[in-house]
Amino acid sequence: MVAAILAMPLAGCEYSGPPEQSAPSSPPPATPSAASFEENVDEVARLLEASPADPGMPSEAEPAGKLSLDLAPGDYVVTGACAGVYGAKLTLVKADGVPEASTFECTSTLARFVRHDGGPLTISAVPPTGRPAATGVKVQANPDRRLSELEDLSDWSAQQLQPPVPGELRGIGSGNTTTSAGLSAPPGQYELHFVCAGLPVAELSVSTWKGAEVIAPVQVPCGGSVFKAPLVLPTEGADLTMGPGGLDSRFAYRLVPTGQP
Repeated sequence: MVAAILAMPLAGCEYSGPPEQSAPSSPPPATPSAASFEENVDEVARLLEASPADPGMPSEAEPAGKLSLDLAPGDYVVTGACAGVYGAKLTLVKADGVPEASTFECTSTLARFVRHDGGPLTISAVPPTGRPAATGVKVQANPDRRLSELEDLSDWSAQQLQPPVPGELRGIGSGNTTTSAGLSAPPGQYELHFVCAGLPVAELSVSTWKGAEVIAPVQVPCGGSVFKAPLVLPTEGADLTMGPGGLDSRFAYRLVPTGQP
């Protein structure tokens, strides 16, 4: 089991996968390139470790890389690359028809982990200008089991802590030893929700970022109902300590605001 800690504020959504390369919300205007279209295609192929003739690569007819596939259920990694412009947009469309878009810069590839339920998957990487800009995409079975384990952990957390609550702060964790995680919560009154699995009992404690104890160490049975406890944060930030950990241990937690201090 890979050690992992993820803590994040949610607004009606759950963690969707491992972290992607950072990118601006939209690419700046394209920068002029002295390279030819053929040279940009070769650069895209190099970044994707692919052949210029592979599916998903740009062509004389279409400078944007596109793929339309019918895939079996499983975990995949979709990769996009571009050349001749500052950046491009990668879009995924599954069977539900809802597009999922990410922008990225051409200095490196964008790799997205995708847990696919099976069926059609359309992938495109589109530059903001036409030729000589070039973009390409490829998809492969996920080669890193750690990404699948993180997605499993996120799926499990989503099932345990339902439904999402407006204003909540939540996180997930797993590890072979005692685990610590922080939630960036402002001062106020909260209810802590905590659930664990893979251990008979987990010890849980909570303190502020300044070190003041707000929940003394308590033994929480794992594999049962969600443990709930009120707490007050006099100052910003909450640190959770959970343990003892183990090969199959996993933790999910959230702070639900209930009022001001």
